[in-house]
Amino acid sequence: MNQLRGILMLAMGAFALYQGWVLHTGQRAFMAYGLAVLAFAMGIWRLTRKPPTPRV
Repeated sequence: MNQLRGILMLAMGAFALYQGWVLHTGQRAFMAYGLAVLAFAMGIWRLTRKPPTPRV
C-alpha cells in the first residue's frame, strides 16, 4: 500500500509541477512549485522506507 501511495504522490507532484509551468509567474505558480516539491519528497520517502516489522 505504501508503494501505491508513493506512486500516487509522484503523479500528484508531476501534476502540480505542470500546473506551475502553465501559470508561469505569480503567487499561485510558486505555490504549485512548492506543492510539487513536497509531493515528490513524500513520494520518494514512501517508496524508500522500510516496511514496519511485526511486533510479535
